[in-house]
Amino acid sequence: MLQKSAILLFGLSLCLLAGCKQPKIIVPPVPPLPVEMAKEKAPLGKREVRLNINLTSQPDKHKLRNVRSQSMPTGARISYPAGADILRFLQYDEEVITLPKMQTNRDFKIILLTRDQNPPRTINGYSNVTYELMNSGLPGGVILLDSFFGTLEKDGTLSPTMYIPTDRKNVFRKVQAEISPRKLQFKKVIRTNVLPDSEHHYVIRFLGKKGMTILFEIRHLEGGSRPKVVNRQTMEIPLGTPVIEINGHKFKVHTATTEFIDIERLS
Repeated sequence: MLQKSAILLFGLSLCLLAGCKQPKIIVPPVPPLPVEMAKEKAPLGKREVRLNINLTSQPDKHKLRNVRSQSMPTGARISYPAGADILRFLQYDEEVITLPKMQTNRDFKIILLTRDQNPPRTINGYSNVTYELMNSGLPGGVILLDSFFGTLEKDGTLSPTMYIPTDRKNVFRKVQAEISPRKLQFKKVIRTNVLPDSEHHYVIRFLGKKGMTILFEIRHLEGGSRPKVVNRQTMEIPLGTPVIEINGHKFKVHTATTEFIDIERLS
C-alpha cells in the first residue's frame, strides 16, 4: 500500500513539473432578473424621484368643542324693533373632525409644462370639490389632482412642482406647472358632529303688537354650527302682564307697540 501511494505522489509531481493542465471549475451563469424586477432596480432617469405615496390615516377627531351662548344676558333691558330676535339661546357639545381631504375656495387651472405634449396638458380644478391628502414623506404632503400629484407648502399653498406616476412602482417624474391663480391655498376639510342630547338651541323673536296682545315667536333649531329650524310656534301674551314667561325665561315688558318693545330679562 505504501508503495502505491509513493508511486501516485511521484506521478503528480512529474505532472506539475511538466505543466499538465489543471481541471477547470465551471460556475453556472447567473440567470437574468425578471423583467419587472429589473425595471424596479434600474437607476432613476432624469427628473425621476422615488416617493412612497399612500392614503392618509382615518379622520382625526382632535377635540371636543363646548358651545354656550346667550344673546341677551340676565338683568339686561333692551329695546328691539318688531321682527327682531330678543334672545338666542345656544348650548351644545360637538366633535371637531379633520378629514384627510383638502379644499380651496377658488376654481383653478393647472398647465403641465412637459416637452412630450403639445399642446400642454391642462387640468381644471373646482372649489366645490375635495381632494385626497396623501402621505408621502414630503413636509407639506401631496394631494391627488386628476392622475398626478400636487405638492403643498407648509401653509397649504400649491407648489408648481407636480409628480406624474411612471410605469415603475413608487417612481415619479417631476414636472413644473403653471397655476392660475398663482397663489392657490388649500385648507383641510373640517366637519363637526353634534353629540346627541347635548343641544338646546332656540330663538325668541318679537313679532309685534296686535290689539291687546303681544306676539312672540319661538324657533327651535338643530345642527350645531349649521343650524336649521325644526319647529316654530307663536305665543300671544296679554298686554299689561307684569311678568311674562317664554320657554322657561322670565321677562318684564316696559313698553310694547306695533313697532318696538322695551323689555327686561329677569331670568
